[in-house]
Amino acid sequence: MISLDVNGQLHVTKARPSDRLADVIRNEIGLTGTKIGCNAGDCGACTVLIDGNQTCACMVSAARAEGSKIITVEGLAENGQLNALQKSFHAFGAAQCGICTPGMLMAATDLLQHNPSPTEATIRDHLGGVLCRCTGYQKIIQAILNIETIDNAGIVDPGIGSAVGARAVKIDGIQKLTGAEKFGDDSAPKNSLWIRAIRSPFWRANFEIGDLKSFVKNTDGLLDILTAKDIPGNNGFGIYPDVKDQPALAEKTVRYRGEPVLALVGDHDAIYAIDDKDLPILWSEEEPLQGFDKPLAEGADLIHPSRPGNILAEGCV
Repeated sequence: MISLDVNGQLHVTKARPSDRLADVIRNEIGLTGTKIGCNAGDCGACTVLIDGNQTCACMVSAARAEGSKIITVEGLAENGQLNALQKSFHAFGAAQCGICTPGMLMAATDLLQHNPSPTEATIRDHLGGVLCRCTGYQKIIQAILNIETIDNAGIVDPGIGSAVGARAVKIDGIQKLTGAEKFGDDSAPKNSLWIRAIRSPFWRANFEIGDLKSFVKNTDGLLDILTAKDIPGNNGFGIYPDVKDQPALAEKTVRYRGEPVLALVGDHDAIYAIDDKDLPILWSEEEPLQGFDKPLAEGADLIHPSRPGNILAEGCV
């Protein structure tokens, strides 16, 4: 049991000491305003305040957070009303898709607590740990710079006859600014199962899968294990319409460290308690083809049989 002070309320959770704070906030406490983008401390979507300082919640264990005061985006509104920062974000259209918005608000709150009148350069520096793909950051920066000029009266849609060239209020802006907006990973049907990808520990290897049925039968809480054979149609994806060369689950060979080979299905605690080394996977490590020289050398093994010379695409500019 780990107790966490979140938004001024003490929550007694069933979290394990090593559980990520971001997961505990979302899955145990139910505050899904905090988003998870990378689980590596790179994107900043999970930023919360811990004892007043912006912190990536995905990089902090539940045990480390115990005894600290944690504030999430849900804790910013005052008596159910947007605070000054949220109002300014709303007025300047700083919340677009909304995934980065909670992290941006928390980082900006940290900044304004220490520096109520920051310069644009200071804002850019302080928000550098939160990535945004929509706004180009400018609306966010303007919202922070002009926080003192915004009041409730200024957050209204333009009237008939004056809408052309005027800023319209974002329909779902308030929900995104308070953390109330529900995205795809923010809810699930009751008694939903969890899925966990098992990934390669090697940069390049061949592998064989053993008796999965017996492993499932002898593991409480594990209902199934999916392999590439369970994927209907083309087991491939990619960012280009005509190039789908990356398998969802590797079939016999892995080409990079972290490539998924299996998917465990079952109860959350059960599938995350399974040690990868206990799974019936026989690995045969190969020399990795990294960099440019090795893959492009004459006679080099092919990363993908369908890509002669290990060249993905050729073209002219």
